[in-house]
Amino acid sequence: MKFYVCREREESKPFRIGIVGAGPAGLAAAGYLACRGHEVHVYDKMPEGGGMVAFAIPEARIPISSVRAGVRALEELGVSFHFRTKVIYDSPKELGDEWAEHFVSIERLLSEFDAILIATGAWRPRKLKVPGVELPGVYDALKLLHDIKMARIGYRSWENVPEIKGKHVIVVGAGYTAVDVVLESRLLGAEKVTMVYRRSIEHSYAKNEIRKYIREGVEFIEYATPVRIIGSGKVEGVEFARTKIVEGSVITTDETFTLEGDLVTYAIGQLPTSPIREIVCANEKILRDAGIFFAGDVIAPRNIGTAIRGGISRAKEIEEWLLSKAPRKVFPIQGTTRLISSVMNGRC
Repeated sequence: MKFYVCREREESKPFRIGIVGAGPAGLAAAGYLACRGHEVHVYDKMPEGGGMVAFAIPEARIPISSVRAGVRALEELGVSFHFRTKVIYDSPKELGDEWAEHFVSIERLLSEFDAILIATGAWRPRKLKVPGVELPGVYDALKLLHDIKMARIGYRSWENVPEIKGKHVIVVGAGYTAVDVVLESRLLGAEKVTMVYRRSIEHSYAKNEIRKYIREGVEFIEYATPVRIIGSGKVEGVEFARTKIVEGSVITTDETFTLEGDLVTYAIGQLPTSPIREIVCANEKILRDAGIFFAGDVIAPRNIGTAIRGGISRAKEIEEWLLSKAPRKVFPIQGTTRLISSVMNGRC
């Protein structure tokens, strides 16, 4: 998998850039900046590069071998990688933290690099908030996919993956993550897979993939949302309420129905995971003055192509800022001081 390609590295430049996160956005930015002759260091909590592409997207869709080839190409350009290293400030716990063995503070990176790019992605799934969600047999899709992928590529035992063979899997959601759960469930021998979506299939970014699975026997129920997970000691089914769209908003009706199932997984979105828990959003001028930039899913979760394009775009901004010779303003980042700005969630 190619994150960034150039014919040869340009003459070395006197700037050092630290990149936090080795997913598509961070790797694409690293490739661009290395090609331009800058010294680039990439930090990531996982044991190797690729982010969600390497550690959550099914092996049948993107093999780990292609990701590793892309990372090797960046190493050949001179990019330095620091794996199993989590960059922290007041970071909340998130998926994948157990792989980190070393911890580096934001303060340290600010003292060592001329600019920092935070591209830590979205490693925290949105929680399904209905009664019964804590029952055995209920899984957030991101963790389920992560556990399956880590088993497939040899980092974990299959004992960490729930038994899917012969079961009826109910998937709540209709995005690419939900589609990936369908793929893995079928590969692992699920007897039946049912997708349930609160809108129509036409509202899904993954509608082409979903239509393919429908033709292959996957059941798709639209205009329904879970209101309760049923079970005594384990999952036995899900109660859904019918929905309707009113002026673009999803409205839950009083009409309900129940699906029997053995395993329930929900894919209802992911939350950006920046090393800084509390963000005070000011403006890009302050961000640039501090030499701190953001890219990829940590701004807004989208898709791989968008993340790569965003990483390259932000890398170009970093280089423009570095070459402008503008004096860098070093802000204190300690205690409860919040002087780091971001463009997260479109608020700036």
